[in-house]
Amino acid sequence: MSQPRPRTSRSAWKLLTIGLALTLVPTAILASSAAAQTKSLTVGSKNFSGAQVLSQAYGQALEAKGYDVSYKDNIGATEIVYAALEGGDLDAYADYQGTLLTYLGGEPTGDSAQTYKALVAKLKGTGIVTSKPAPAVDVNGFYVTKATAKKYKLKTMTDLAKVSNKLTFGTTPECEERPLCLGDTSQQLYGFKFKDISKLDEGGPLTVQALEDGDVDAALLFTGSSVIPKDAVLLVDDKGLQPADNPVFLMRKDKATPAALKIVNAVSAKLTTAAYNKMSLAITEDKEDPSDAAATFLKANKLT
Repeated sequence: MSQPRPRTSRSAWKLLTIGLALTLVPTAILASSAAAQTKSLTVGSKNFSGAQVLSQAYGQALEAKGYDVSYKDNIGATEIVYAALEGGDLDAYADYQGTLLTYLGGEPTGDSAQTYKALVAKLKGTGIVTSKPAPAVDVNGFYVTKATAKKYKLKTMTDLAKVSNKLTFGTTPECEERPLCLGDTSQQLYGFKFKDISKLDEGGPLTVQALEDGDVDAALLFTGSSVIPKDAVLLVDDKGLQPADNPVFLMRKDKATPAALKIVNAVSAKLTTAAYNKMSLAITEDKEDPSDAAATFLKANKLT
């Protein structure tokens, strides 16, 4: 005859329930803490208006979906901002896929999809991921005034190279090291030998003013984000130096959840060259703050 099973007392069940609750509470707290950490981001930006408004646009779109975002603006060039992202001082920032791929040792092309594929491959194993590229394009443009173009019969960058030893050039501080500016690739294709190089700013007001005042004969400006003087002529890049430099948003892998990437990819999809240029000029010409220009863009495209 089997023995009757001992019954657990009501008080014993109560103690067991309390014990389970105490065991589960820390787990729940840890899960909640991890989720909050994932949704907390420090977003940086490069040191010119076009890049600043991009970082603001992506960051504000994330904020609108419940992310806790803080900003570190106007940090510097790709070399500086990417290093900050890689080192964990930043969680995300906006850059340009061709520029970044070149910095990482890759070879961008004029094809956006091909350049993006190469960038994704370069980022593999780095702990950093990228959004999809926006359709907007902002590339290095070599500009001269109409008077200079007429005097030296300049239409292309090859034409410019032939007389570069007679001319002064205004550009960014890093231009001589940048392959797509005056660095290796540029020299291989065109062989510029300017009489003098003035290191001014990142396609901003100092460079524009120098060109307008005649302090430099030619200047590097950004085709999608600089204020282009009415008297300026963009020389044709006849040897294809400039790649598909579409905007992208870079994130540390631990922050780049599927939900976060869905949000930033939606922003990328609406970032046309016209929209990007409108935001950039609102900052440089109308003196709007990058955060306000980004907010206007997001609202107009129903992204907030």
